[in-house]
Amino acid sequence: MARKKRTMPAAEVYEKSDSFGQLPSAPPISPHRMDHIYPDSYGSPPPLHQAYHVQPARANYVPDQIARFNVIKPDRLAKRHNPQLYTKRGCTDVFCCFLFFVFLCGWVVVASLGIMWGDPQRLIYPTDSEFRRCGVDQGGYYNFSKRPYLFYFDLTKCISYATALGGCQTTQICVEECPSQYFSYLQLRTASAAEIQNKMKNVVYCTDDVDKSTVTTFVALQSLVQRGKCVSYTVKSVPVPVLQRCFPEAIFNAVDNVNTVLNSSNSLDYLKRTFGDDALIPQDIQITGQSSEVMKSVVEDQPVTHKVIHDLSQTWWQTLILIFAAGMLSFIWTVIMRLLGSLLIWLSIFLVLGALGFGAGFSWIKWNKLKATGAIDDYSFHPAFDAYFEMPTTWFVVAIATSVLLVIFLLVILFIRQRISIACALISESSKAIGSMMSTLVFPLFPFLLHIGVFALWGSIAIWLASSGQEICRMKETNGQVYNTSTKCDCNAKLAGCTYVGIEKESDTIFWLQVYNLFAFFWLSCFVTALGDIALAGAFASYYWARDKRHDVPTFPVIRALNRAMRYNLGSIAFGSLIIAIVKIIRVMLEYIDHKLGKSENKAVKWFLMCLKCCFWCLEMFFKFLTKNAYIMIAIYGKNFFSSAKDSFLLITRNIVRTVVVHKVAGILLFLGKAMITLGMGILSFYYFSGRWVVEGVPKVDLYYYFVPIVIVVIGSYFMADLFFDVYEMAVDTTFICFLEDSEQNDGSLERPYFMSQKLLEILGTKNEIPLHTK
Repeated sequence: MARKKRTMPAAEVYEKSDSFGQLPSAPPISPHRMDHIYPDSYGSPPPLHQAYHVQPARANYVPDQIARFNVIKPDRLAKRHNPQLYTKRGCTDVFCCFLFFVFLCGWVVVASLGIMWGDPQRLIYPTDSEFRRCGVDQGGYYNFSKRPYLFYFDLTKCISYATALGGCQTTQICVEECPSQYFSYLQLRTASAAEIQNKMKNVVYCTDDVDKSTVTTFVALQSLVQRGKCVSYTVKSVPVPVLQRCFPEAIFNAVDNVNTVLNSSNSLDYLKRTFGDDALIPQDIQITGQSSEVMKSVVEDQPVTHKVIHDLSQTWWQTLILIFAAGMLSFIWTVIMRLLGSLLIWLSIFLVLGALGFGAGFSWIKWNKLKATGAIDDYSFHPAFDAYFEMPTTWFVVAIATSVLLVIFLLVILFIRQRISIACALISESSKAIGSMMSTLVFPLFPFLLHIGVFALWGSIAIWLASSGQEICRMKETNGQVYNTSTKCDCNAKLAGCTYVGIEKESDTIFWLQVYNLFAFFWLSCFVTALGDIALAGAFASYYWARDKRHDVPTFPVIRALNRAMRYNLGSIAFGSLIIAIVKIIRVMLEYIDHKLGKSENKAVKWFLMCLKCCFWCLEMFFKFLTKNAYIMIAIYGKNFFSSAKDSFLLITRNIVRTVVVHKVAGILLFLGKAMITLGMGILSFYYFSGRWVVEGVPKVDLYYYFVPIVIVVIGSYFMADLFFDVYEMAVDTTFICFLEDSEQNDGSLERPYFMSQKLLEILGTKNEIPLHTK
């Protein structure tokens, strides 16, 4: 669609000479330029004795407004022609900045309350559901000196978002010994009273208010299990409890008692198959996360943890070198995308076309051959799946499907081929921007360290809050019992008859303080991410809007962009991060409600919650996309968040096809880069650590499990590539937004020249009246 050409009258910068009569209006720009580039009509600098003499102070005049930039000091453009650097900026979204500051002050108050009310030793040292410390003799109140370990009734309930708000949602008791065998209470369905009593005494764990000696029937035991008073199952724990807590052996030590796992009769799955399942007993995979086949592969004489530590100590420097090499490959890939980006994109497209064409042709030939031989269709059940491919209709359906896809793909490519070319040019321009500003590849370490600090702060406050509460003691009644209505007494006074009851806490208050703490974590984490995005966007925008890429790009562009963001746009950053944080906390609350409902039989409620969680996930993805583009517009023009979000959204919707093509094309390149680097480093580390590839001069390492360093190298390589490509993705997004703004706001005239590269101008079929310098 043709653009409407816009022009703006140039400001009058010439004075009239008395020796001449009426003359035509002045040319739109000073004829004497510091960059020595002149319109074709001049060819060389005009003489100074022309009718209109250029004022010396404004000899390199530039219009006050370029695109939508509000340049406040045009004279500076004579030195460095980059309107993005000198556009008028002011503090944006001040109220949100103030709100963010007040919220952080509130977070300090929450942390202070946690420190005043909490005692982290209650979490460091195990405490039961009544907040009594295991292994402690609380003078006259309770004596757990012979019960040092903490046992969780159902450890699988601790793996949930709800744990961050209300703690692990399962009963916890102090025990003398951790479980030493697999057990399901359903085993006692047909047991005698004597057998039940024996199991109650030696295997079944119950809360202190249960008198085990009275349980002699399965019905009584089942009632206690359903009320959460007794455990429904046990799994074998590690021989030495971790931090005085009973954890399944398969998680930490898969070898010491591996026969227990390898024997099918010693597993929850076997017990469920043999004795039934009442939905209270989880699967083995939920507890261990590992299968028997994996366990068999690690059978040795020493614990797995010892061998893993040995392998890591032997290979740590090779692992670091390989991860560093992945970073170097990521950088090389950015160079390859600059030089061969177009080739890779078109090669991928032609490979897809070739695959569809081959599939369609082969399917039609196969169908015709089967029809000619008289093959018949029989779609009844066949144990051999290959039999369906000997039926002509199967190939007829495949042929039609691949042919339709081929036609659709060809039509799409024909209609968007120019936009693909634009995407290739934008990717090339982004690579040039990164190459000229290498500091952008190092900058992500700064927000990464901030994220670690925010996480540590949130975790510390959460621990203090979770350990908060006041120890409560009550006097015994005349009958020797203690009730909730009994008189309170001072736990430290150690009075006769004063009995420890437990810890009293304002559960609702602590819950909402934990919600506040979690919301603060989300908000501050999103704030740090946004600060990094807007700093990178400002740096890449300063490259795009530089008239001469060799001289007009500022020094230390990332630091200057970060300084502008922190000086003017903290409120806008707080606004955008607040929106995402709100959606995140709603998703967590939905997860918490879903967990609280547990095994509710109301399917309508379950489906409703599932739909809500899906909707809010989609909403979070949309807001992340919206805020990211808003930050780019803020970095360019310095406007407030709402205006920037609206402008960027409308800009993208007006160019929706270009947006989709650019993002998909860039996504293909980034995916290829991540996949090739991660896979390549994985293969390299496999051949080296497995001993198949011996490097001369490098000592061969003998490992118990060579897959341990391989996994670390693969994961590290992926994150290293992701670190580089996140910067590259931001470069592409920023360059694309700048390109859209440039193509809509400018028209190539002297007053509104394009700032895009010459290659993009050629693709659009337009040009500047005065060519710009490009690197």
